[in-house]
Amino acid sequence: MKKISIITPCFNHEKYVSYFLQSVLEQSFSDFELIIVDDCSSDNSTKEIQKFKDPRIKLIKHEFNKGINATLNTAFENSNGEYIVFCASDDILEKNALEIIYKTFKDNDIIAVYPNLICIDENNEILGNLYPLKQRNKVELLYYLFMRYNCLTSVGLSLKRDVFEKLYPLPNSMCNYQDMKMHIDILNIGEIKILETQLIRYRRTRDKTNISAHNSITTTRENLETEMLLDTYLKFDNIFLLEQIFHKEVNKTNIKPYQETLPFFLGIMALESDNIYKKYWGYHKIMEFYKNDANAKILYEKYNFTFKDYLQLAKKCDTGDIFIKKYRKYKKMFNYTALLLGIIVFILIFNFIIMEIK
Repeated sequence: MKKISIITPCFNHEKYVSYFLQSVLEQSFSDFELIIVDDCSSDNSTKEIQKFKDPRIKLIKHEFNKGINATLNTAFENSNGEYIVFCASDDILEKNALEIIYKTFKDNDIIAVYPNLICIDENNEILGNLYPLKQRNKVELLYYLFMRYNCLTSVGLSLKRDVFEKLYPLPNSMCNYQDMKMHIDILNIGEIKILETQLIRYRRTRDKTNISAHNSITTTRENLETEMLLDTYLKFDNIFLLEQIFHKEVNKTNIKPYQETLPFFLGIMALESDNIYKKYWGYHKIMEFYKNDANAKILYEKYNFTFKDYLQLAKKCDTGDIFIKKYRKYKKMFNYTALLLGIIVFILIFNFIIMEIK
């Protein structure tokens, strides 16, 4: 068994994969294997990979395009390392990346390592650290991942093998939120370590052709994946942890978590989010939970929750309120602008009249 298995998806990275492979082979830590899976590229990616003859490199080809998670699943199935390191075929590892990752596992009681990144463009020029990982504890991270946005990255993410076995197989259908779901699952299992050291050069092309590049399609895809993403929290069985994560919302709503009311509790928490798709998810979870008498009785006993309270929850999802607030905001701004323009015009006319009199 190797100490480290690097699992790498590859799709149309003909221009960049040689840089990645060279960086892997130049590692100061040598007890590794690289499982690189080509996801049916339409360019010459596989030919570039085959130029490297090192026995530690194993190339696998998908017969048709399956997506990121399917590619990671295939790579994991063909790996045997004690630790699993995620890295894309267009990224570049710093020479001591694997050495630092391995040492971090040995020196800490953790299940995962998250290194910081250096962003590069298509010409390998450094753009800076565009996605700095802040030192947050588990509670803060799980709150951000539920209520706000993705505050972790998957580039260089490293896991103990037995931890990935609990995540496997990754769902093929998840695309833009596939790493975010993985972060939630990992944090639910154990402790992580965020490294301040920048170990991976993460490529962001200026033409924004990356699948995760922000545009209308990726935003739509993220909205559609929200339901499957938040469902991950339904697997949590640490009630004390949930109360810590949502302590502000618990105090505000007076709704505490219990194992038997978990879908309802998370639904109420989601209704406190600013994201309308998360609100919809929350309402639907409450709707599903409340549909039978047994659950309705539990909610009444735990929270004094009645049908009248249930009817009020729809207000949290009323997009009309959002649009009205925006309208009022812009109307107010328009009124101020119109007033300012009126004053300016008055001053100009007044000055013109004074000059004419003189």
